[in-house]
Amino acid sequence: MHIAAYIVLALAFAISNMLLFRRCAELTPIRLTRGLGLTLCVAAVQTALFLLGMVLGNLLRFELPDDSAAFSTANAMIFLGLDIFVMLRMLLPHLRREPRLPLFDLGNGKATIAISLTAAINPLLVGLGAGFVASSADIHKLWPIAMLVLLWIFGYWGVMLGRRKVAIRPVRWMVIAAVMLLGVGIAAMVNA
Repeated sequence: MHIAAYIVLALAFAISNMLLFRRCAELTPIRLTRGLGLTLCVAAVQTALFLLGMVLGNLLRFELPDDSAAFSTANAMIFLGLDIFVMLRMLLPHLRREPRLPLFDLGNGKATIAISLTAAINPLLVGLGAGFVASSADIHKLWPIAMLVLLWIFGYWGVMLGRRKVAIRPVRWMVIAAVMLLGVGIAAMVNA
C-alpha cells in the first residue's frame, strides 16, 4: 500500500472522531485543555490498535515461502471485505430516520476508556485488513505519526464544535469518510 492510502484511512477515521467528539461535547461541554488530553488519549489508542491490527494481519496473510505475492488477490479481497464491513458499520447508523448514535459523558473518567475502546474497534479491523496487503516494512514507516496527528486534530476540532453547538451535517461528513474507506479498498484490489 502507498503512503497516501494510509493518510486517506487516517482522514476517514479522523472525520469519524470529529463527529463523535462533537456529539459528546455538545451533550457535556468540557474545558478545552481537558478535551486536548482526551482527544490525544483516544487518538493514541486508535493508532496503536491500527498498528496492532496491521501486525496481526501481516502474520495471518496468505503467502508461499518462495513467492510472497502468490495470494495477493485473496489478501486484497480480505482487506476489501473488512474495509466494506467497517464502512457500513460507520455509515448505516447515520442513515436511519432517527439515528441513535453513541454518546459519552466527557466529564467522567471512565468515559475516556469507553470512548477509546469504542472508537478504536474500526481502526483495529481496518488495520487487520491492511496487514494482509501491506508489506512488513510499511509498519515501521513514519505514517503512524501522521495518523496520530490527524486523529488528534480532528477530535479536538469536534470538541470545539460541540462546545459551541455549531451545526454541521453529520451524514455528509460520514458519507465522505465512507467514500474514502471504499476508495482505499478498491485501490488495494486494483493494485493486487
